[in-house]
Amino acid sequence: MSFEFKGTLVTRDAVLRALRKFEQDYPDTNDYDSWLEKKNYQYAVQFNGRLFPPKYILSEVSGTSTKEFTGGEQTNRVFRALGFEVVSK
Repeated sequence: MSFEFKGTLVTRDAVLRALRKFEQDYPDTNDYDSWLEKKNYQYAVQFNGRLFPPKYILSEVSGTSTKEFTGGEQTNRVFRALGFEVVSK
């Protein structure tokens, strides 16, 4: 299962690796930029009972700076196409 994003093939396995790395780097998911408290972060990838910042994860997987793309539907459609659940936070 894959999805092309900004010229990079993003796979479900690559996303899973990025989610695991995020869990290691940020045991408390909110340690990343206090993102759960900020209104500009409107969505989350929900996986295994945790919430993850979609734009950050997609940046990690694709190698594209978060400044080079928008969040919201542009980001969320990648996760949905790969079978991940995206929720409003």
